[in-house]
Amino acid sequence: MQRRSSNRDFSAYNVAQQARPVRPLARRAAELAAECSRTDGPATAVELGCGIGVEARFLAESGFTVHTVDRDASVERPMAALSAQLPIHHTSVDLAQLRELPPADLLLSCATLPFVPQPAFGALWSRMRAALRPCGILAVDLFGDRDGWAGTVGTYLSHGDVEGLLDGLEILELTEDERDGRSFSGPKHWHTFRVIARRP
Repeated sequence: MQRRSSNRDFSAYNVAQQARPVRPLARRAAELAAECSRTDGPATAVELGCGIGVEARFLAESGFTVHTVDRDASVERPMAALSAQLPIHHTSVDLAQLRELPPADLLLSCATLPFVPQPAFGALWSRMRAALRPCGILAVDLFGDRDGWAGTVGTYLSHGDVEGLLDGLEILELTEDERDGRSFSGPKHWHTFRVIARRP
């Protein structure tokens, strides 16, 4: 049976993000990635679910060559404008259909991976791990199985599930949070994991 969809309007959400600050997850991940300096050129960052490009701009201005991926057609124009100014390379594709990723010193995904349907999540996660260079930083938000949207199309994980996904990586941060709050569409119960890990 098809699971119901939560009513999410990503184009309106992305437009509303223009004035917000860079997410702390991106700032911390960039700091950690900078600890492993490269001698063969700029470090490479990959951002899955880039939206309007707030984090992509920050990463590019921090010295990374940035590859961004987002399925929302409404972000193509602003991402093209950023790409004309900064070393940003954008691809429009649904993450569930993504077949390859460039080698990455930093792989970032802020509040996007939970919207990948569960049947496609495992393959995407495997590609993400394979893309990480030695010493590469993985920084992602994941949703827990007690999240208010659990039961809608997406991927919702237990603490044990998250630990399993990180097996073989050095876990630098694994923070679980559960609270009542608001989403872009209204009140919501949040159950989230903030993850930062390093490939040995």
